[in-house]
Amino acid sequence: MSDSKWDEIFDVVVVGSGGGALASALLAARGGASTLVVEKDEFFGGTTAVSGGDMWIPNNRFVKDRDSREDALKYIRRLSDGRASDPELQEVYVDTAPEMLEYLIETTGYDSEPHIQLDDYYSVIGDRIPGVRHFPRTCAVKPYPAGAELGEELARKIASGPWIPPQEVSFPEQRRGQVGAEELAKRQREIWRAKGGGLIAPLMKGVIDAGGELRASTPAVELVTDGAGAVVGLVVEGPDGTRRIGARRGVVLACGGFDHNAEMVKTFIGYEVKPVTPAPNTGDGHQMAMAVGAKLGSMNTFFGYGVVYEPWDKGRDGKPVPQMMMGLGPGSIIVNQHGNRFMHGGYTYNDFSHPFGYFDQRNPGFTNQPPGWIIFGQDVIDSGIIGSKPGIAMSLTGPDGEEAPDWLKMAGSVRELAEQTGIDPDALEATVERYNTYAEKGEDPDWGDPGQTHVLTGPDTVNRKPITGPTFGAIQQWPGTLGTNGGLRIDKDARVLGYRTPVIDGLYSAGNTAASVLGAIYGGGGSCIGPSVTFGYIAGRHLAGKPSRDIGTVKGSGQ
Repeated sequence: MSDSKWDEIFDVVVVGSGGGALASALLAARGGASTLVVEKDEFFGGTTAVSGGDMWIPNNRFVKDRDSREDALKYIRRLSDGRASDPELQEVYVDTAPEMLEYLIETTGYDSEPHIQLDDYYSVIGDRIPGVRHFPRTCAVKPYPAGAELGEELARKIASGPWIPPQEVSFPEQRRGQVGAEELAKRQREIWRAKGGGLIAPLMKGVIDAGGELRASTPAVELVTDGAGAVVGLVVEGPDGTRRIGARRGVVLACGGFDHNAEMVKTFIGYEVKPVTPAPNTGDGHQMAMAVGAKLGSMNTFFGYGVVYEPWDKGRDGKPVPQMMMGLGPGSIIVNQHGNRFMHGGYTYNDFSHPFGYFDQRNPGFTNQPPGWIIFGQDVIDSGIIGSKPGIAMSLTGPDGEEAPDWLKMAGSVRELAEQTGIDPDALEATVERYNTYAEKGEDPDWGDPGQTHVLTGPDTVNRKPITGPTFGAIQQWPGTLGTNGGLRIDKDARVLGYRTPVIDGLYSAGNTAASVLGAIYGGGGSCIGPSVTFGYIAGRHLAGKPSRDIGTVKGSGQ
């Protein structure tokens, strides 16, 4: 669509309000560009706001005396194995991310500290991965007084979710156990935000202080191009109806992935995944950009996590919210619907969901089609794991004593459990018997490594516990996604690459709308948000230095 008459004109229009979006708006606004942020949801912050807010930043201020550019690139390149759409951008990321962190600390109220006990995720297998670090490259968010800085009304417009409570306490504080009930209650009254909200709130404040404008409940629906194919604005649907907004310098698409678009998930990923992300992630940015000739990359990949359904925990739409859960530790195994083990519950969470898409050459077919089942015995039940960790472990009954849901089965034998779940009884009995035989000796030749300490379950040698009765249980396990990571291919300035032209003039992208520069890998905590904010920073910086274009005027005026 092309037009030269507008309802409004800005220098820069940013679609989305997550970390990448707000970083681009911050740089553009501080660089003197009139800047508008439009958000589809009624809340700001996107997926970043409901996340842990961590950023994986190699060679950052906390570790630069022990880290190096060269080792960071070795680590990324080994894990991505050449499969990232544009691997040359990995150098841009490693070189720019530390600079981005310093900029946020110096120009906003954002503050950071090293994450506690969160080394590179593949450090658990020793030094077999070149460039790995046995200390955190992950930067955690310090708590931020959102209520005091933004005002109560705007502070309460930052999205939150049930997945990583409490929202007011940072990860390091939680690990140190240093925030008591009284302090937590005080922070809740004053609307402090840590984790993802603690990153979003100061970015919002920075954009506003620089003269930028934020609008919620304003989804973008179409890009506007000129006769040469350059993006010169967009169409939005807001409280005031349909409006055409011009962008003299450009539009940034940083409006999330396509996790909640079932058709796109089926088309690109190929099997059902359960999103642990806000519902507005429906691929709007991807679709708008495809319509103007954007190139795509890594569309079959996503950031994974294991999830189960907790039907008593409802989202804003009233539907059950998936809860993050990956196995139950010692005395449990994960099997497919054929009764065979197909993963280890202790590996890094990004690796968890991908085995569900495996094609079995020996028994032709996708034998790990979701759901899988976590199988456990009396020891796990007695341990209190089930129902003891809000937001992670599952309750045996609902808040009013309702019966256990379909995703949880309990039985007096492994065979009976198999019959309840629809798993082949003979296969499940054989699988549990084999596991128990070796577990009693502290071994697991199928999925164990005596020298490995798993990210989520600790040393392999302490996780050998037989699955025994008198009661056996099974929990339905689904592949979850923390965000799709396929999207628009970009260059070193975060400009979107095109099929008709090398780059699409006036169109930029960051976050999960852009193809991940790391491909399908997740080398450490914050491997999604780190690149997102970095390339948002890059996009905003480039737009701040870009001259304005003549794109027409506002309707009824000479502007």
